[in-house]
Formats: sequence, C-alpha cells, structure tokens
Amino acid sequence: MGFFLENLTAKKMLLFVLLMIDIGSSVMMVTGEVYKVGDSAGWTADSNSNYADWASSKTFHVDDVLLFEYNATKDNVILVTLPDFRSCNTSAPLKMYNSGNDSFTIKSGGHYFFTSNFSGHCQGGQKLDVRVLKPSSPPTTPPPSPTTSPSLSPSPSASHAAAGPVESKGVAPSPTQSKGATYDPKWLLVNTLGVTISSLVVLVHGYA
Repeated sequence: MGFFLENLTAKKMLLFVLLMIDIGSSVMMVTGEVYKVGDSAGWTADSNSNYADWASSKTFHVDDVLLFEYNATKDNVILVTLPDFRSCNTSAPLKMYNSGNDSFTIKSGGHYFFTSNFSGHCQGGQKLDVRVLKPSSPPTTPPPSPTTSPSLSPSPSASHAAAGPVESKGVAPSPTQSKGATYDPKWLLVNTLGVTISSLVVLVHGYA
C-alpha cells in the first residue's frame, strides 16, 4: 500500500482520498437502524410478549434491520402474506428463518408480516406486523408556461436567432469579410518582417 501511494502524484492522491470519502459517506447513508424484535425478551411464544405494542412504539424506515433472536430448537421465523397472517396459516411462508439469530433488512416501504410455524405459536400471539414508511419523493416542479402564444408565427429575426450556428454556417461570407479574413494585420506584419529580413540578408551578401 505504501509503495502504491508513494508512486501517486499529488493530484491522484487527492482524487483517491475524495473517492474513499465519497464511498464511506454512501455506506453510512444506506445503513439503517437495527431493531432487536421484542427487545430483551427476543422472539418468543411467551404470552407476556406483545409484538403489536413493540412495533407501534417504533418508526421503521427502508434499510432498517429487524433482528430476531430465539431458541432455534423451539422456534423459527416466517414471513407471510396478510391473509395468512390474519388466519395464522403457516403452511405457505414467503420466507423462513431458523438459525436463532436472523436479520431481515427492509428493502421497501409497506407492511411486513412475521410469525412462527411452530404449532400454536401464531395462535398464542407470536405475530409481528411491521409498517415501514415509504421514502419521500422530491417535489416536482411544473414546467414553465410558454411566454409567446402558439398562434403567433415567429418573426424572421426570431427564426434566425433560433437557427443559431446551423444557419450561419450555410451563409457565404461577403467579399469584404473574405478580404478581412485573408489579410489579417498580424499576418501582414509577419510577412513584412520576413521580407525586410530577407532583403537585409541579400544586401549584406551583396556588399560582401
């Protein structure tokens, strides 16, 4: 790494540092909060756990992480649809987790429904409904209204202005313009000096 940095120019080093800062800022921006489901109680079928109250006390956003901690020999986590959540139908989960220490990263706004497919757990109240706020979109600015009426035809001068360089390229220069472009004062000065120097050289050689 040291050899690499020593061979960089100052400008490249500055760009490298700015790039690293930008990448670090991007990582920090996309990292959300981590919420341990149930707090100290964790994810359990204990009748004392009320996950509706737990979820209502939080405000969830996109990129937040739900952490499920539980005894993997006695429980698991499944993501289900709203109808299955309401009826405690655990036979067709959308996703299943069973490691005992599972993380679920929220990717979009909306509702997420979790329960357990261990017998009687959902019916006993081990159900979690997580409502995630959708990212707010920036306000849109309406396009400016045209200043001229569409029924009016543009004047010849306006048409010329709109055409810009495209039309000007097709116009041939006048004889005066051609002459001015050919006989540039700087060119005349250089040409005159060249002729004068050549004449002096000839005169010197002639006298010699």
